[in-house]
Formats: sequence, structure tokens, C-alpha cells
Amino acid sequence: MKRNTKEWKEKRAEFLIDKTCTWCGSSNSLCIHTPRAFSPAQVSSEIYSAAYTRFKEVYRQRYQTFDLIPTGKHRHKSHPTWHKASTVHKIEPDHTDLEEQFTEVLLEDSGEGNFKKLYHEWLEETGIKELIEEEVKKTEEQCESLTNAIVLCKHCHFANLRGMNLCPVCRSKYKSVNYETCFDCLPAEKRAEFWGRQNR
Repeated sequence: MKRNTKEWKEKRAEFLIDKTCTWCGSSNSLCIHTPRAFSPAQVSSEIYSAAYTRFKEVYRQRYQTFDLIPTGKHRHKSHPTWHKASTVHKIEPDHTDLEEQFTEVLLEDSGEGNFKKLYHEWLEETGIKELIEEEVKKTEEQCESLTNAIVLCKHCHFANLRGMNLCPVCRSKYKSVNYETCFDCLPAEKRAEFWGRQNR
């Protein structure tokens, strides 16, 4: 449903009745926001990403041949880090389950130059392309019905688009989603530590 249609405007108005901003509680300049995780583009991207990772392994098994070449390193229970076999240890190592290290060398790639073509054929064969279309359609229907929609005021919506959200402590300032609180709500010692780093 296009957002400039009469039907959408009526649906939007009905959805916003008696609602306030999910983040700050404001009732001014409200808008409807569907979190990125529930957007058709994100759903499609996540499935394609998982499929691509899977196909790289399929391609490796079907079309590539490798040889294992010893690197001259090993590791054991007492010394779990890879090291040269000639390394002299201060403490006698436990040689139980000694593990030799190998590196893979590509010998043959029968699908060389056709990865993209083979990938798309595999998507068709496995039904993944059809699955993506179904999931995207389902997500679009959910967006239309506002199933996963939330209400945000224009300030919170703008912050959300910039990768920020409301500080859970003061509930008045915005901070990056990567941080737990805004700068002013950090404990005094953490603020002092930050300024110390800045002044070095």
C-alpha cells in the first residue's frame, strides 16, 4: 500500500488513535515505524546471506580439489597454540593427541569462472529462491497489516534512522545503539577515564 493514498492515511490515523511514542511517551508528531528486522529487504538479505554462505561450502565440495600440505607446526594439550615442531619447551609437553597443522592448497577448480551462474542455479534447484519470495511476500503482508509496527515521535524516529535510541537511564537524551547509556549517564569514573584518554 502506497503511503500517499487515502486508504493508507485512514489506516495510519486509526492506528495512531490514543497512542504515544514507544520510546519517550510523547504524543506529538507521531509516525508509524516498522523495525528494520521486520522489513522485506532485511528478511531477503538475511536469507540470501545464509544461502550464499552455504553455497560456498557446496561449491567447495562439488567443484574444488585440495591437497593438504604440512606446515611443520603442531600443538598438544599442554601447549594448545600452534608452534614449530622444533620448539624447545620449558616444561615437557604432553604428547597425547598431538595434532599436526596442515594448510590447504587448491589443486583444481572445475567450476572456475562460473561461480555466480552455479550459485543462481543452486538457488533454483534447492527452492531457496522460491522460499525467499514467499518470506518477502509474507513480510510485506505483515508490513501492510502493521503487525510489527511501533509508534515513534519525529525526534525518536529521526534518531532511529541515525542508529540511535533513547538512553534508558535519563530517558531524555539519545545515544548510539552500541552504548548502554548516553555520556552524561555514564558513571563518574568512566567519564573521567574517557576525558583522560582524550587529553593524552
